[in-house]
Amino acid sequence: MKKSLLKLFMSALMIMLATVTASAQCYILGNDGNWQTDKASAELQKTDIDGVYEGEVTFATDALYFTIVTKLTEEPNDWLGLLEYRYGPVEADQLLSYNNPETIVGKMDASFKVPGAGTYRLRVDFNAMTVTMLGTYPSSLYVLGSKGNFEPTIGEEPLPMTETEGVYKATIEFTNTIFSIISSEYSASQINRFGGGKVIINRDKNIERSESYFSITKPGTYDVTVDLRNMTMKLYSETYVPDYPDNVYFLGTDGSKVANDGVKLTWEDEEGVYTGWVYFESNKFYISSALASTPDGWDEIKDYRIGAPTATCNVEPNLTVGVEKGVDTEFLIEFPAETSSYACVTLDLPNKRMTIYGSDPNYPQGYPKELYVVGSTGKWYTNIPANVIPATDVPGIYEGEITFEGESSFMYFAIFKRLAIDWDTVNATRLTPAKDGDPANINENIYAEEPAVSPGAWNFTGEPGTYDIRVDLTQGMGVIRISEKAETGIVAPNIKTPAKSYYYDLNGRFLGNVEPQKGIYVVKGKKVIK
Repeated sequence: MKKSLLKLFMSALMIMLATVTASAQCYILGNDGNWQTDKASAELQKTDIDGVYEGEVTFATDALYFTIVTKLTEEPNDWLGLLEYRYGPVEADQLLSYNNPETIVGKMDASFKVPGAGTYRLRVDFNAMTVTMLGTYPSSLYVLGSKGNFEPTIGEEPLPMTETEGVYKATIEFTNTIFSIISSEYSASQINRFGGGKVIINRDKNIERSESYFSITKPGTYDVTVDLRNMTMKLYSETYVPDYPDNVYFLGTDGSKVANDGVKLTWEDEEGVYTGWVYFESNKFYISSALASTPDGWDEIKDYRIGAPTATCNVEPNLTVGVEKGVDTEFLIEFPAETSSYACVTLDLPNKRMTIYGSDPNYPQGYPKELYVVGSTGKWYTNIPANVIPATDVPGIYEGEITFEGESSFMYFAIFKRLAIDWDTVNATRLTPAKDGDPANINENIYAEEPAVSPGAWNFTGEPGTYDIRVDLTQGMGVIRISEKAETGIVAPNIKTPAKSYYYDLNGRFLGNVEPQKGIYVVKGKKVIK
Protein backbone atom coordinates (compact mmCIF):
# COMPACT_ATOMS: atom_id res chain seq x y z
CA MET A 1 0.00 0.00 0.00
CA LYS A 2 2.81 2.40 0.94
CA LYS A 3 4.66 1.61 -2.30
CA SER A 4 1.52 2.32 -4.32
CA LEU A 5 1.01 5.66 -2.60
CA LEU A 6 4.65 6.55 -3.18
CA LYS A 7 4.33 5.69 -6.86
CA LEU A 8 1.22 7.82 -7.18
CA PHE A 9 2.93 10.76 -5.42
CA MET A 10 6.07 10.51 -7.59
CA SER A 11 3.95 10.25 -10.72
CA ALA A 12 1.97 13.35 -9.76
CA LEU A 13 5.19 15.21 -8.96
CA MET A 14 6.78 14.26 -12.29
CA ILE A 15 3.67 15.39 -14.16
CA MET A 16 3.70 18.75 -12.34
CA LEU A 17 7.42 19.25 -13.02
CA ALA A 18 6.99 18.27 -16.65
CA THR A 19 4.22 20.84 -16.98
CA VAL A 20 6.40 23.53 -15.48
CA THR A 21 9.53 22.67 -17.42
CA ALA A 22 7.60 22.62 -20.65
CA SER A 23 6.48 26.16 -19.99
CA ALA A 24 8.58 28.94 -21.46
CA GLN A 25 7.47 31.59 -18.99
CA CYS A 26 8.43 32.52 -15.45
CA TYR A 27 6.88 35.80 -14.39
CA ILE A 28 7.43 38.04 -11.36
CA LEU A 29 4.52 40.07 -10.00
CA GLY A 30 4.68 42.95 -7.51
CA ASN A 31 8.21 44.33 -7.80
CA ASP A 32 6.92 47.54 -9.44
CA GLY A 33 3.96 47.86 -7.10
CA ASN A 34 1.59 46.71 -9.86
CA TRP A 35 -0.29 43.63 -8.71
CA GLN A 36 -2.30 42.88 -11.84
CA THR A 37 -2.77 39.21 -12.65
CA ASP A 38 -2.83 39.83 -16.42
CA LYS A 39 0.42 41.81 -16.60
CA ALA A 40 3.91 40.71 -15.51
CA SER A 41 6.09 43.12 -13.56
CA ALA A 42 9.19 41.25 -14.76
CA GLU A 43 10.06 38.05 -16.62
CA LEU A 44 12.91 35.63 -15.91
CA GLN A 45 14.64 33.96 -18.85
CA LYS A 46 15.17 30.26 -19.49
CA THR A 47 18.67 28.93 -18.77
CA ASP A 48 20.41 25.96 -20.34
CA ILE A 49 18.78 23.80 -17.69
CA ASP A 50 15.13 22.91 -18.25
CA GLY A 51 12.91 24.31 -15.50
CA VAL A 52 15.51 26.87 -14.32
CA TYR A 53 15.01 30.60 -14.94
CA GLU A 54 17.17 33.64 -14.14
CA GLY A 55 17.05 37.38 -14.58
CA GLU A 56 17.55 40.80 -13.05
CA VAL A 57 14.53 42.27 -11.31
CA THR A 58 14.31 45.89 -10.18
CA PHE A 59 12.30 46.59 -7.05
CA ALA A 60 10.84 50.03 -6.54
CA THR A 61 10.76 51.83 -3.20
CA ASP A 62 7.85 50.53 -1.11
CA ALA A 63 7.48 47.60 -3.52
CA LEU A 64 9.68 44.93 -1.94
CA TYR A 65 7.30 41.96 -2.22
CA PHE A 66 6.87 39.59 -5.14
CA THR A 67 5.32 36.32 -6.18
CA ILE A 68 6.21 33.85 -8.94
CA VAL A 69 3.76 32.74 -11.65
CA THR A 70 4.06 30.59 -14.77
CA LYS A 71 0.99 31.92 -16.55
CA LEU A 72 -0.96 35.17 -16.55
CA THR A 73 -4.73 35.51 -16.52
CA GLU A 74 -7.04 37.13 -19.06
CA GLU A 75 -8.54 39.56 -16.50
CA PRO A 76 -6.50 42.03 -14.36
CA ASN A 77 -7.65 40.90 -10.89
CA ASP A 78 -8.32 37.20 -11.32
CA TRP A 79 -6.41 35.98 -8.26
CA LEU A 80 -8.48 32.81 -8.01
CA GLY A 81 -7.66 31.93 -11.60
CA LEU A 82 -3.97 32.76 -11.01
CA LEU A 83 -3.66 30.47 -8.01
CA GLU A 84 -3.18 27.39 -10.22
CA TYR A 85 -0.01 28.95 -11.64
CA ARG A 86 1.26 30.78 -8.55
CA TYR A 87 4.27 29.87 -6.39
CA GLY A 88 5.02 31.33 -2.99
CA PRO A 89 6.97 30.71 0.23
CA VAL A 90 6.18 28.22 2.96
CA GLU A 91 5.67 31.20 5.31
CA ALA A 92 4.28 34.52 4.12
CA ASP A 93 6.69 37.45 3.55
CA GLN A 94 9.78 35.25 3.53
CA LEU A 95 12.87 37.51 3.36
CA LEU A 96 15.51 36.48 0.81
CA SER A 97 19.22 36.58 1.58
CA TYR A 98 22.10 36.17 -0.87
CA ASN A 99 22.76 32.68 -2.19
CA ASN A 100 20.32 31.08 0.24
CA PRO A 101 17.73 29.02 -1.69
CA GLU A 102 14.19 29.31 -0.30
CA THR A 103 11.53 26.70 -0.94
CA ILE A 104 8.69 27.59 -3.28
CA VAL A 105 5.27 25.95 -3.02
CA GLY A 106 2.64 25.75 -5.72
CA LYS A 107 -0.84 27.22 -5.30
CA MET A 108 0.44 29.37 -2.43
CA ASP A 109 -1.25 32.74 -1.84
CA ALA A 110 1.83 34.37 -0.26
CA SER A 111 4.81 36.52 -1.26
CA PHE A 112 8.58 36.73 -0.90
CA LYS A 113 10.43 39.87 0.17
CA VAL A 114 13.79 41.45 -0.81
CA PRO A 115 15.96 43.52 1.58
CA GLY A 116 15.32 46.88 -0.08
CA ALA A 117 14.83 48.85 -3.27
CA GLY A 118 17.28 48.05 -6.04
CA THR A 119 18.09 45.46 -8.68
CA TYR A 120 18.57 41.80 -7.78
CA ARG A 121 19.34 38.71 -9.82
CA LEU A 122 16.77 36.01 -9.09
CA ARG A 123 17.02 32.32 -9.94
CA VAL A 124 13.91 30.10 -9.92
CA ASP A 125 14.51 26.35 -10.06
CA PHE A 126 11.32 24.37 -10.62
CA ASN A 127 13.31 21.12 -10.38
CA ALA A 128 14.48 21.80 -6.85
CA MET A 129 11.43 24.02 -6.15
CA THR A 130 13.54 26.94 -4.90
CA VAL A 131 14.10 30.65 -5.50
CA THR A 132 17.52 32.18 -4.87
CA MET A 133 18.71 35.78 -4.71
CA LEU A 134 22.12 35.60 -6.39
CA GLY A 135 24.96 37.86 -5.32
CA THR A 136 27.49 38.55 -2.60
CA TYR A 137 27.49 40.54 0.61
CA PRO A 138 29.89 43.49 0.86
CA SER A 139 33.19 42.71 2.60
CA SER A 140 32.58 45.55 5.06
CA LEU A 141 29.95 48.02 6.18
CA TYR A 142 30.50 51.43 7.74
CA VAL A 143 28.80 53.52 10.42
CA LEU A 144 28.49 57.07 9.09
CA GLY A 145 27.86 60.02 11.40
CA SER A 146 28.49 58.37 14.78
CA LYS A 147 30.59 61.39 15.75
CA GLY A 148 28.61 63.99 13.85
CA ASN A 149 30.62 63.90 10.59
CA PHE A 150 28.60 62.71 7.60
CA GLU A 151 31.33 63.10 4.99
CA PRO A 152 32.19 59.66 3.55
CA THR A 153 35.75 58.39 4.11
CA ILE A 154 36.13 60.88 6.99
CA GLY A 155 33.08 60.15 9.16
CA GLU A 156 33.11 56.40 8.59
CA GLU A 157 33.60 53.77 11.29
CA PRO A 158 34.26 50.30 9.79
CA LEU A 159 31.99 47.33 10.51
CA PRO A 160 33.98 44.33 9.26
CA MET A 161 32.27 41.08 8.35
CA THR A 162 32.47 38.34 10.97
CA GLU A 163 33.08 34.65 10.27
CA THR A 164 29.38 34.45 9.40
CA GLU A 165 28.75 35.79 5.89
CA GLY A 166 26.42 38.79 5.92
CA VAL A 167 26.96 39.54 9.63
CA TYR A 168 29.08 42.57 10.67
CA LYS A 169 30.25 43.65 14.10
CA ALA A 170 32.40 46.32 15.83
CA THR A 171 32.52 48.36 19.04
CA ILE A 172 31.86 52.01 18.19
CA GLU A 173 31.69 55.20 20.24
CA PHE A 174 28.68 57.42 19.48
CA THR A 175 28.98 61.09 20.40
CA ASN A 176 26.14 61.88 17.99
CA THR A 177 22.61 60.46 18.11
CA ILE A 178 21.96 60.36 14.32
CA PHE A 179 23.78 57.95 12.00
CA SER A 180 23.55 55.70 8.92
CA ILE A 181 24.95 52.34 7.89
CA ILE A 182 26.56 52.45 4.44
CA SER A 183 28.33 50.25 1.94
CA SER A 184 30.23 51.45 -1.08
CA GLU A 185 30.34 47.99 -2.64
CA TYR A 186 26.78 47.65 -3.84
CA SER A 187 26.16 48.33 -7.52
CA ALA A 188 24.92 51.68 -8.73
CA SER A 189 21.45 50.21 -9.24
CA GLN A 190 21.18 49.49 -5.52
CA ILE A 191 20.90 51.84 -2.59
CA ASN A 192 24.13 51.60 -0.61
CA ARG A 193 22.70 53.00 2.59
CA PHE A 194 20.66 51.49 5.42
CA GLY A 195 18.26 53.25 7.77
CA GLY A 196 15.18 52.60 9.81
CA GLY A 197 14.50 55.29 12.41
CA LYS A 198 14.74 55.00 16.17
CA VAL A 199 17.01 52.33 17.65
CA ILE A 200 16.33 51.03 21.14
CA ILE A 201 19.52 49.98 22.91
CA ASN A 202 19.83 46.23 23.59
CA ARG A 203 16.90 45.41 21.30
CA ASP A 204 16.91 44.01 17.77
CA LYS A 205 16.02 46.64 15.16
CA ASN A 206 14.61 45.88 11.73
CA ILE A 207 16.55 47.79 9.07
CA GLU A 208 15.87 48.60 5.44
CA ARG A 209 17.98 49.67 2.52
CA SER A 210 16.97 53.29 2.14
CA GLU A 211 18.24 56.84 2.47
CA SER A 212 16.73 57.28 5.95
CA TYR A 213 18.73 57.58 9.19
CA PHE A 214 18.94 55.78 12.50
CA SER A 215 18.66 57.59 15.83
CA ILE A 216 19.47 56.74 19.44
CA THR A 217 18.39 58.47 22.64
CA LYS A 218 21.75 58.58 24.38
CA PRO A 219 25.34 58.81 23.10
CA GLY A 220 27.64 56.05 24.33
CA THR A 221 29.87 53.16 23.33
CA TYR A 222 27.99 50.18 21.90
CA ASP A 223 28.68 46.82 20.30
CA VAL A 224 27.11 47.24 16.86
CA THR A 225 25.92 44.12 15.02
CA VAL A 226 24.33 44.27 11.57
CA ASP A 227 22.81 41.11 10.08
CA LEU A 228 22.05 41.56 6.36
CA ARG A 229 20.68 38.01 6.11
CA ASN A 230 17.76 38.91 8.35
CA MET A 231 17.97 42.71 7.91
CA THR A 232 18.39 43.46 11.61
CA MET A 233 20.74 45.55 13.74
CA LYS A 234 21.51 45.68 17.44
CA LEU A 235 23.35 48.22 19.55
CA TYR A 236 24.36 46.52 22.79
CA SER A 237 25.88 47.77 26.03
CA GLU A 238 26.13 45.67 29.17
CA THR A 239 26.18 48.81 31.31
CA TYR A 240 23.32 50.64 29.57
CA VAL A 241 20.50 51.53 31.94
CA PRO A 242 17.37 52.90 30.20
CA ASP A 243 15.38 55.70 31.76
CA TYR A 244 12.29 53.53 31.50
CA PRO A 245 11.86 49.74 31.59
CA ASP A 246 11.38 47.86 28.34
CA ASN A 247 8.13 46.33 29.52
CA VAL A 248 5.25 46.91 31.90
CA TYR A 249 2.70 44.33 33.02
CA PHE A 250 -0.99 44.69 33.75
CA LEU A 251 -1.78 42.22 36.54
CA GLY A 252 -5.15 40.92 37.64
CA THR A 253 -7.02 41.85 34.47
CA ASP A 254 -8.22 38.23 34.12
CA GLY A 255 -9.72 38.26 37.60
CA SER A 256 -6.81 36.46 39.30
CA LYS A 257 -4.58 38.28 41.73
CA VAL A 258 -1.15 36.77 41.03
CA ALA A 259 2.15 38.60 40.98
CA ASN A 260 3.93 36.40 38.43
CA ASP A 261 1.63 36.74 35.41
CA GLY A 262 0.15 39.65 33.46
CA VAL A 263 -0.43 41.28 30.09
CA LYS A 264 2.89 42.64 28.76
CA LEU A 265 3.16 46.02 27.01
CA THR A 266 6.41 47.24 25.39
CA TRP A 267 7.35 50.81 24.46
CA GLU A 268 8.27 51.28 20.81
CA ASP A 269 7.94 54.77 19.30
CA GLU A 270 8.24 56.96 22.39
CA GLU A 271 10.50 55.98 25.28
CA GLY A 272 8.44 55.16 28.35
CA VAL A 273 5.09 55.17 26.49
CA TYR A 274 3.46 51.74 26.35
CA THR A 275 0.47 50.92 24.15
CA GLY A 276 -1.42 47.69 23.64
CA TRP A 277 -4.74 45.87 23.85
CA VAL A 278 -5.91 44.49 27.19
CA TYR A 279 -8.99 42.42 27.97
CA PHE A 280 -10.43 43.46 31.33
CA GLU A 281 -12.35 40.55 32.86
CA SER A 282 -12.05 42.15 36.29
CA ASN A 283 -12.74 45.69 37.49
CA LYS A 284 -9.53 45.66 39.54
CA PHE A 285 -5.98 45.63 38.18
CA TYR A 286 -2.37 46.46 39.08
CA ILE A 287 0.67 47.64 37.08
CA SER A 288 4.31 46.60 37.51
CA SER A 289 7.51 46.83 35.46
CA ALA A 290 8.56 43.35 36.61
CA LEU A 291 6.92 40.03 37.44
CA ALA A 292 7.45 38.12 40.67
CA SER A 293 8.87 34.60 40.80
CA THR A 294 5.80 33.26 42.64
CA PRO A 295 2.05 33.99 42.50
CA ASP A 296 2.07 35.63 45.95
CA GLY A 297 5.40 37.47 45.50
CA TRP A 298 3.95 40.97 45.79
CA ASP A 299 6.68 42.15 48.16
CA GLU A 300 9.25 41.04 45.58
CA ILE A 301 7.94 43.52 43.00
CA LYS A 302 6.90 46.32 45.35
CA ASP A 303 9.62 48.68 44.10
CA TYR A 304 8.59 47.99 40.49
CA ARG A 305 4.93 48.83 40.95
CA ILE A 306 3.25 51.70 39.10
CA GLY A 307 0.20 53.02 40.87
CA ALA A 308 -2.06 55.99 41.30
CA PRO A 309 -1.22 59.08 43.37
CA THR A 310 -4.35 58.35 45.42
CA ALA A 311 -5.06 55.35 47.63
CA THR A 312 -7.47 53.87 45.09
CA CYS A 313 -7.92 55.16 41.55
CA ASN A 314 -11.20 54.94 39.66
CA VAL A 315 -10.37 54.73 35.96
CA GLU A 316 -12.97 56.13 33.62
CA PRO A 317 -12.67 54.94 30.00
CA ASN A 318 -11.41 57.58 27.53
CA LEU A 319 -10.04 59.86 30.28
CA THR A 320 -6.49 60.29 31.53
CA VAL A 321 -5.58 59.30 35.07
CA GLY A 322 -2.39 59.97 36.97
CA VAL A 323 0.29 57.34 37.64
CA GLU A 324 3.45 57.26 39.76
CA LYS A 325 6.44 54.89 39.67
CA GLY A 326 7.15 53.08 42.92
CA VAL A 327 3.53 53.28 44.15
CA ASP A 328 1.70 50.00 44.85
CA THR A 329 -1.91 51.20 44.75
CA GLU A 330 -4.60 49.45 42.71
CA PHE A 331 -6.78 50.69 39.86
CA LEU A 332 -10.53 50.20 39.57
CA ILE A 333 -12.36 50.32 36.24
CA GLU A 334 -16.00 49.92 35.30
CA PHE A 335 -16.97 49.66 31.62
CA PRO A 336 -20.55 50.50 30.70
CA ALA A 337 -22.57 47.33 30.18
CA GLU A 338 -23.15 48.13 26.50
CA THR A 339 -19.44 48.45 25.67
CA SER A 340 -16.69 45.87 25.35
CA SER A 341 -14.09 45.48 28.07
CA TYR A 342 -11.43 44.80 25.41
CA ALA A 343 -9.69 48.13 25.27
CA CYS A 344 -6.48 49.80 24.17
CA VAL A 345 -4.22 51.15 26.92
CA THR A 346 -1.63 53.92 26.70
CA LEU A 347 0.63 54.22 29.74
CA ASP A 348 2.71 57.41 29.47
CA LEU A 349 5.35 57.36 32.22
CA PRO A 350 7.24 60.55 31.15
CA ASN A 351 4.02 62.53 31.59
CA LYS A 352 2.73 60.37 34.46
CA ARG A 353 -0.62 59.51 32.93
CA MET A 354 -2.63 56.62 31.56
CA THR A 355 -5.63 56.36 29.26
CA ILE A 356 -7.85 53.34 28.63
CA TYR A 357 -9.86 53.73 25.46
CA GLY A 358 -13.37 52.43 25.60
CA SER A 359 -14.94 50.99 22.48
CA ASP A 360 -17.81 53.49 22.33
CA PRO A 361 -17.48 55.31 18.97
CA ASN A 362 -19.97 57.96 20.09
CA TYR A 363 -17.77 59.27 22.91
CA PRO A 364 -17.92 62.07 23.87
CA GLN A 365 -21.53 63.14 24.03
CA GLY A 366 -21.89 66.69 25.22
CA TYR A 367 -18.84 68.40 26.65
CA PRO A 368 -15.88 66.07 27.32
CA LYS A 369 -14.15 66.20 30.69
CA GLU A 370 -10.82 67.16 29.11
CA LEU A 371 -9.23 68.18 25.81
CA TYR A 372 -5.92 67.15 24.24
CA VAL A 373 -3.21 69.12 22.42
CA VAL A 374 -1.24 67.24 19.74
CA GLY A 375 1.50 68.31 17.34
CA SER A 376 2.71 71.33 19.31
CA THR A 377 5.94 69.53 20.26
CA GLY A 378 6.41 68.14 16.77
CA LYS A 379 4.88 64.75 17.55
CA TRP A 380 1.63 63.66 16.00
CA TYR A 381 0.16 60.72 17.85
CA THR A 382 -3.52 59.98 18.21
CA ASN A 383 -3.02 58.61 21.72
CA ILE A 384 -0.10 60.60 23.18
CA PRO A 385 -1.00 64.26 23.71
CA ALA A 386 1.54 66.98 24.33
CA ASN A 387 -0.81 68.58 26.87
CA VAL A 388 -4.08 67.70 28.59
CA ILE A 389 -6.48 70.64 29.08
CA PRO A 390 -8.88 69.92 31.95
CA ALA A 391 -12.43 71.19 32.20
CA THR A 392 -13.18 74.06 34.58
CA ASP A 393 -16.19 74.35 36.85
CA VAL A 394 -18.01 76.08 33.98
CA PRO A 395 -19.46 73.54 31.50
CA GLY A 396 -17.74 73.78 28.10
CA ILE A 397 -14.79 75.88 29.34
CA TYR A 398 -11.28 74.39 29.53
CA GLU A 399 -8.09 75.93 30.87
CA GLY A 400 -4.54 74.66 31.04
CA GLU A 401 -1.16 74.85 29.33
CA ILE A 402 0.12 74.37 25.80
CA THR A 403 3.81 73.79 25.05
CA PHE A 404 5.41 74.62 21.70
CA GLU A 405 8.71 73.23 20.50
CA GLY A 406 10.45 73.72 17.19
CA GLU A 407 11.14 76.54 14.78
CA SER A 408 9.20 79.79 14.99
CA SER A 409 6.37 80.09 12.45
CA PHE A 410 6.50 76.33 11.84
CA MET A 411 4.78 75.06 14.98
CA TYR A 412 1.52 73.33 14.17
CA PHE A 413 -1.06 71.98 16.59
CA ALA A 414 -4.54 70.53 16.80
CA ILE A 415 -6.96 69.85 19.64
CA PHE A 416 -8.82 66.57 20.14
CA LYS A 417 -11.94 65.92 22.19
CA ARG A 418 -10.84 62.31 22.67
CA LEU A 419 -7.84 60.07 22.20
CA ALA A 420 -7.80 56.87 20.15
CA ILE A 421 -5.52 54.56 18.20
CA ASP A 422 -6.62 55.73 14.76
CA TRP A 423 -7.05 59.05 12.99
CA ASP A 424 -10.62 58.49 11.85
CA THR A 425 -11.81 58.26 15.45
CA VAL A 426 -10.04 61.36 16.74
CA ASN A 427 -10.84 63.39 13.62
CA ALA A 428 -14.55 62.79 14.14
CA THR A 429 -14.49 65.22 17.10
CA ARG A 430 -11.37 67.26 16.28
CA LEU A 431 -11.20 71.04 16.55
CA THR A 432 -9.87 72.25 13.24
CA PRO A 433 -9.32 75.46 11.25
CA ALA A 434 -11.16 76.12 8.01
CA LYS A 435 -7.87 75.68 6.14
CA ASP A 436 -4.77 73.74 7.12
CA GLY A 437 -2.03 76.12 8.27
CA ASP A 438 -4.32 78.98 9.34
CA PRO A 439 -2.41 81.22 11.79
CA ALA A 440 -2.92 81.08 15.55
CA ASN A 441 -1.85 84.36 17.16
CA ILE A 442 -1.22 85.13 20.82
CA ASN A 443 -4.01 87.00 22.62
CA GLU A 444 -6.42 86.62 19.72
CA ASN A 445 -9.52 84.47 19.40
CA ILE A 446 -8.86 81.40 17.27
CA TYR A 447 -12.05 79.97 15.81
CA ALA A 448 -12.63 76.30 15.11
CA GLU A 449 -14.58 75.80 11.90
CA GLU A 450 -15.81 73.14 9.54
CA PRO A 451 -12.75 72.23 7.46
CA ALA A 452 -12.93 73.03 3.76
CA VAL A 453 -11.34 69.74 2.69
CA SER A 454 -10.15 67.58 5.60
CA PRO A 455 -9.14 68.18 9.24
CA GLY A 456 -6.18 70.53 9.46
CA ALA A 457 -3.92 72.18 12.03
CA TRP A 458 -3.20 75.73 13.16
CA ASN A 459 0.22 77.30 12.76
CA PHE A 460 1.28 79.05 15.98
CA THR A 461 2.94 82.39 15.16
CA GLY A 462 4.65 82.96 18.53
CA GLU A 463 7.95 81.76 19.93
CA PRO A 464 8.65 78.29 21.40
CA GLY A 465 7.68 77.97 25.06
CA THR A 466 4.80 77.17 27.40
CA TYR A 467 1.64 79.30 27.30
CA ASP A 468 -1.76 79.42 28.96
CA ILE A 469 -4.62 78.15 26.81
CA ARG A 470 -8.37 78.55 27.14
CA VAL A 471 -10.90 76.69 25.01
CA ASP A 472 -14.57 77.68 24.91
CA LEU A 473 -16.83 75.04 23.37
CA THR A 474 -20.00 77.00 24.11
CA GLN A 475 -19.36 79.31 21.15
CA GLY A 476 -19.88 77.91 17.67
CA MET A 477 -17.55 75.00 17.01
CA GLY A 478 -15.10 76.26 19.62
CA VAL A 479 -12.97 79.32 20.39
CA ILE A 480 -9.32 79.00 21.44
CA ARG A 481 -7.21 81.66 23.07
CA ILE A 482 -3.48 81.40 23.77
CA SER A 483 -1.84 83.90 26.10
CA GLU A 484 1.42 84.53 27.86
CA LYS A 485 1.69 82.78 31.19
CA ALA A 486 0.85 84.93 34.17
CA GLU A 487 3.84 86.15 36.17
CA THR A 488 4.42 84.03 39.25
CA GLY A 489 7.05 86.23 40.91
CA ILE A 490 10.74 87.05 40.64
CA VAL A 491 13.13 84.17 40.27
CA ALA A 492 16.63 84.80 41.55
CA PRO A 493 19.46 84.09 39.11
CA ASN A 494 21.26 80.74 39.26
CA ILE A 495 18.35 79.17 41.12
CA LYS A 496 17.15 75.92 39.62
CA THR A 497 13.58 76.04 38.28
CA PRO A 498 11.34 73.81 40.36
CA ALA A 499 10.23 70.53 38.82
CA LYS A 500 6.85 70.48 37.11
CA SER A 501 3.97 69.54 39.38
CA TYR A 502 1.12 67.25 38.39
CA TYR A 503 -2.36 67.72 39.84
CA TYR A 504 -5.07 65.07 40.30
CA ASP A 505 -8.56 64.85 41.74
CA LEU A 506 -9.40 62.42 44.56
CA ASN A 507 -10.19 59.67 42.05
CA GLY A 508 -6.77 59.99 40.45
CA ARG A 509 -8.00 61.79 37.33
CA PHE A 510 -5.26 63.96 35.84
CA LEU A 511 -6.07 67.67 36.15
CA GLY A 512 -3.06 69.04 34.27
CA ASN A 513 0.05 70.97 35.28
CA VAL A 514 -1.73 74.15 36.38
CA GLU A 515 -2.66 74.43 40.05
CA PRO A 516 -6.48 74.46 40.46
CA GLN A 517 -7.90 77.72 41.76
CA LYS A 518 -10.22 76.01 44.23
CA GLY A 519 -11.46 72.63 45.42
CA ILE A 520 -9.76 69.48 46.75
CA TYR A 521 -6.88 68.01 44.80
CA VAL A 522 -3.74 65.85 45.16
CA VAL A 523 -0.21 67.04 44.35
CA LYS A 524 2.98 65.05 45.04
CA GLY A 525 0.92 62.52 46.98
CA LYS A 526 -0.58 65.10 49.36
CA LYS A 527 -4.20 66.19 49.57
CA VAL A 528 -4.75 69.95 49.30
CA ILE A 529 -7.99 71.79 50.18
CA LYS A 530 -8.27 75.22 48.58
